Amino acid sequence: MVIWNRVPLALALCVGIPAWSQEPCTPDHVDLPKEATTASASFWPNLARAPGSLRAKLASLLRNAREQITEVRPPGNACSLPCRVAGPTHILLRLTPNKFLGSYADFDRCDERLTQTSSQPLRFGPHRARSAEELAAWLSGVSQGQGPEGTVLYQKCGGSCSPRYFMDVFQDADRFVATLEVVCGHARDKADNSYAVTSGYRWACEPGQ
Repeated sequence: MVIWNRVPLALALCVGIPAWSQEPCTPDHVDLPKEATTASASFWPNLARAPGSLRAKLASLLRNAREQITEVRPPGNACSLPCRVAGPTHILLRLTPNKFLGSYADFDRCDERLTQTSSQPLRFGPHRARSAEELAAWLSGVSQGQGPEGTVLYQKCGGSCSPRYFMDVFQDADRFVATLEVVCGHARDKADNSYAVTSGYRWACEPGQ
C-alpha cells in the first residue's frame, strides 16, 4: 500500500509538477448564504403565481441574487491551501418542506429512498431559461410530474415520499442555465403545505498555481 501511494508522487516530481496540484480540493466549493423565506406549495396560488407562492418566491429570490451577483465576494480563506476560489459565481436555491410526517404507511420506503438519494441525488438538466419566471415555471412543472423530468421524478420519488430540491444556476449570456438535484425523503405534512426556500452563492475551489 505504501509503495503504490508513492507512485503518483514520483511521477509528478519527474515531470516537474507539484504533487498537490494533482489532488482534488477539499472542500471543492464554498457557499455564501443570502436570503431565507417560506412559501406556499398550494396548487392554485402557484398556478396564479400569487405573492407568497413557491413559484413567485423562487423567481423573486433568483432575480435578487442575479442583481447582486457582481457585488458579492467569497468569505476570506474560503478554500483550503493550496486551493483557490474560481469563478464564475453560481446562484444556489434550496426548497425543503417545512414539516414532515412522523408516522405513515410508506415510512420505511421513504426512509430508504432518503438514504439512497442523499448520497446519489436525482439529477435533471442542464435546463436553459430566458428569465427567472421561466426557470421557476420549469421547476414547478417538474415538481408536478410534467415533462420528461417530471415523469422520471414521479417514478423515482413516488408514493408518499416528498422531494427536496437543490438548484445550481449560472448566467450564460442572456440565459440562466440550471442543474437540479433532488433528494427523495419523508412525506411532507400537507396540513402545513409550506416550504423553506433559501438562496445563496457558490464558488468552486481549484488547485492554485
